[in-house]
Amino acid sequence: MQKKIKRLVDEMDIAKLCKEILLMPIDCDKKYAKITRSCGVIQTGQRYYSTADEDMSDFSIHFYEVIYRDLLNDMRLSALLSNTGRLCSDQLAGDTMYSFNATARKTNGAEISGKGRTLECHRPEYLCDYFHKYHCLANFWLLPMKVGRTLRGQINKGRNPGKDYMDIFLETIQNNINFDESEGCYYSFFEDWDGFINKHFINAAYLSENKIDRYSDLDRERFIEVALKKIGKRAEDIAESKYATELVELFMNLGIV
Repeated sequence: MQKKIKRLVDEMDIAKLCKEILLMPIDCDKKYAKITRSCGVIQTGQRYYSTADEDMSDFSIHFYEVIYRDLLNDMRLSALLSNTGRLCSDQLAGDTMYSFNATARKTNGAEISGKGRTLECHRPEYLCDYFHKYHCLANFWLLPMKVGRTLRGQINKGRNPGKDYMDIFLETIQNNINFDESEGCYYSFFEDWDGFINKHFINAAYLSENKIDRYSDLDRERFIEVALKKIGKRAEDIAESKYATELVELFMNLGIV
């Protein structure tokens, strides 16, 4: 079977196929017994013990363990999850780069909670399109639990750097983190700022001429347009990396290609 897969991979446009899967919407539900692809959507269960969440789904864990293998090795970890479905290290947890709620809250005519919650059919079309696209591998990365999944971005002294807005979040890291003095924590496993952005495949997608692109203050329609382009660019960069062939082999083994 593995020989057949490798032969098929050799005949494919790896980058094109890899990018396609990296941008495919993901639906996570613990009722799903295995990872499948249906109508252009990846359906996946979740072994992680907590509430079902696409960025900690079984499919996403497979993805992280490929593109972040060097980081795992540096931390002397063989996997992200233990046999009980808990994090092997609270320094590495899946998280979504661009969220939906933070964007929707600033969108006119898109109340997302409470009695005034707006039905999807009444939301702006561009917001609905974003909602059905933002849960994808190219929009997921690994952050410490306390940054991504609990305190939602508090890095220093309770300061909230707007984690759901990548430009603000990246500026906060660039300006506040001394990678040389972060021994034993998440940031110490990156050589420096350049190592951080390169290992996360965000250099070309989020920076221009070594400066972080600013766009979070754009009107919501334009912001979503820019965000989706940046997610697409990150997918391109991963699909052209040394991990692309292994990712495609993974997708084939899972039966979604």
